[in-house]
Amino acid sequence: MREVSATKCQSICGGGSRTRIVMPVAGRRQAGFNLLELMITIGILGVITAIAIPSFQSVSINSSLSTETNDLVSSLRHARSEAAKQGQNVTVCSANAGYTACSGAADWSTGWLIVDTAANVIRIREALDTDTATEQAIAGAQGLIVFNRNGFTTNARTIKLCGRQNSAQRARGVIISIDGRVRLATDSDANSIAEDRSGVDLTCP
Repeated sequence: MREVSATKCQSICGGGSRTRIVMPVAGRRQAGFNLLELMITIGILGVITAIAIPSFQSVSINSSLSTETNDLVSSLRHARSEAAKQGQNVTVCSANAGYTACSGAADWSTGWLIVDTAANVIRIREALDTDTATEQAIAGAQGLIVFNRNGFTTNARTIKLCGRQNSAQRARGVIISIDGRVRLATDSDANSIAEDRSGVDLTCP
């Protein structure tokens, strides 16, 4: 509490005197945290972090799967379009290490190519995400998919993309029909798992 003081001053007008009183000011609480408040704050932050991190990882995995799936669909549709435009077979295949030719491998997670009958590379898709939290794998591609000049293929199948957690609920499917149409697998029975072209639930791996 401040000390009370009083001063007298002469009035400029009238020569009288006035008294100015300085009223006491209550002491202010010092800003900051005490130990208990700090411990409570740290505890709350810990709870928020524990909830937020798994949620963020889930969003990252789903986003990565969606990106890779859309890229695969785009590549397959582009290959079909090129086959019709060039009037010749066009192939989508797993890539070798230098992305210069088809590798023939069943695993497409290392990337894939679109090539024509002369083995000219039309488009390159580099390796999938290898981050430990969002690593992807592709199953069912079986080395290559060929579209003929009419847009048809003898390689009708369902290609699966699975995350490293091997969750069927998160699996994505790309369905290729014998007439060359490419579409995403859907969940027709509302059990949270998409089905392949035969109507069977996707599984991972």
